[in-house]
Amino acid sequence: MSAADSTGRNNARPGTDSHPEPPSLVAARTVVRALIHAGVHQVILAPGSRSAPLVPALAAAERDGKLRVRVVLDERSAGFVALGCARAELLAGRRRPAAVVTTSGTAVANLHPAVAEADAAGVPLLLVTADRPHEAVGTGANQTTEQTRIFGAAARLTVDLPADITADLGQAGVRAVAGQVRRAVDAATGALTNDPGPAQLNLRFRPPLASEPGAETPAGTGTAPSVAPPTQVGLPETSGGPAAPIAPVPAAPQRPGAAEQPRQNAGNGCREEHGVVVAGDAVDATGRYARALAEYLDWPLLAEPTSGARGGPQALTRYAELLNTRAGARLAAQVERVVVAGHPSLTRPIGALLGRDDLRIDVLTGTSRWTDVAGTAASVVPLMPAAHRNAPAGTAAPSAPADLADALDLGQGPHGWTARWHAAVAALPADPDPARADILSADAAVTAVWDATLRAPVGAAPLLVVGSSLTIRRLDRLAAPARGPAPAAIANRGLAGIDGTLATALGAAITAGPVRVVVGDLTFLHDAMSLSRGSLEAEPDLQVIVIDDGGGAIFSTLEYPAVTPPADLARFFTTPQATDPAALAAALGLRVHRPPGLAALRALLDQPVHGLSLVHVRLAAEAGDNNST
Repeated sequence: MSAADSTGRNNARPGTDSHPEPPSLVAARTVVRALIHAGVHQVILAPGSRSAPLVPALAAAERDGKLRVRVVLDERSAGFVALGCARAELLAGRRRPAAVVTTSGTAVANLHPAVAEADAAGVPLLLVTADRPHEAVGTGANQTTEQTRIFGAAARLTVDLPADITADLGQAGVRAVAGQVRRAVDAATGALTNDPGPAQLNLRFRPPLASEPGAETPAGTGTAPSVAPPTQVGLPETSGGPAAPIAPVPAAPQRPGAAEQPRQNAGNGCREEHGVVVAGDAVDATGRYARALAEYLDWPLLAEPTSGARGGPQALTRYAELLNTRAGARLAAQVERVVVAGHPSLTRPIGALLGRDDLRIDVLTGTSRWTDVAGTAASVVPLMPAAHRNAPAGTAAPSAPADLADALDLGQGPHGWTARWHAAVAALPADPDPARADILSADAAVTAVWDATLRAPVGAAPLLVVGSSLTIRRLDRLAAPARGPAPAAIANRGLAGIDGTLATALGAAITAGPVRVVVGDLTFLHDAMSLSRGSLEAEPDLQVIVIDDGGGAIFSTLEYPAVTPPADLARFFTTPQATDPAALAAALGLRVHRPPGLAALRALLDQPVHGLSLVHVRLAAEAGDNNST
């Protein structure tokens, strides 16, 4: 069938009798309407021909104020920009995916790095991939490949919409398209599975892909057929930020061979327990809830910078360093219980702690996936959140930490237990004070970035995005715990790649306002072209801080230097680059700052982030003082 359905009605609106609207445009407009109805607010568009039918509908929706569209030249960057949009939404308590739109062929393959990160981190991501019609697949047709299996097991759902479905089926086709879009969005948000991640909407378009000259242009996007959204779970808020009310905790399975221990109600104050709380990178509010639990129990809190828990009197700095000392080993030997939240992955000492089979480990998770690398978890506790789809979550009851402590039978920390950990950290060898000599070391620079966030007035600090290699490990070692809510900070720690960091920061900036991203020189160079923008695109409020030591120094902290000749280590691991980051940034249109010392850097960081700029931090020539990618 063509543009007329079985009843003879012409679906090719709003064209004229002589110029009916192509079915590809009707289907595209239906998809855009359905995206809006499903709660999608942002679209990242990588230009292309096969996706051209979507452009008129997206442009009309943006003019109507129903969507925001950002045009990004490179599909690899576009995927990470959409990821950054979703990460910013998650910080606000919303599982709201951005849609990234591409043409067919290698354009789709270039989304795979962002898809892999979204899959591992549990970040909603909607992939709208234009495709050739089914009859073109496998024929050698230009820019045609098998797109529906390209992401393997990473996609929560792949919807493959055939060409001309709205033309062939009329209003039934429109309803079918809207329903499939709804399914894809629900799969991305984990609406029914509590397993958010990437979902693919593969749209097959048959030419013509544009209206003929003289055809009437659609005047707006209208509304999609009503598809009732299912009830969704989400993560709410505690006094320190979003957290979650407690769902009934299932009976905790005992590890094989683990000794049964007498259980008492922790809330009655009759039992003490040497426990610690470990909070790893989190895309939701589980880390902030872990902080509340640590404060309730008076347990030490070992919180990574992007956990959302790095604050309060229980939080420690230099905890991984401590665990490698005799004093730390003695404290760790006394630990009986560990509660884990998020995805801890920055240090080997924490991995060793979580790999022990002589203590009980309970895992808190806000989704249906959790971290248990060593397989030592005795129980996994689902924090079943309140409505999480498109509205900020509510506030948890003040008794929520007590409820969880009772459910898991967690004992209060003995008097002075946390204080002993703090004293042991204080006894570690002190680092030199760089402020005395105004020295720009890597440690001093990343600490200055964190401290500027702590000094900012409440609600005025830019969102912090951190490179996933040694930069975040420096912060993990040195970042001072916040007195109030922990700084809003994110990193792509799902798969811990350095690719896409700047694009992720851009997505966060166009979603949530000012962003400050701190990276090493290799991370910057890896993703520098994500900072290019079309002359018609709005300038984001994004400040890029490059800690430049001429290469990636994380390898110097691993085992390779001991067995690798220095020349080979430099060439094959550290890989210093010939490109000047400041010159490249200037060529891309960024304003460039080169602070001569630590005092100048701190003064610069105290200024608001306006527009697109780069702060090039050239490190002092100190032996062994390198930053990372």
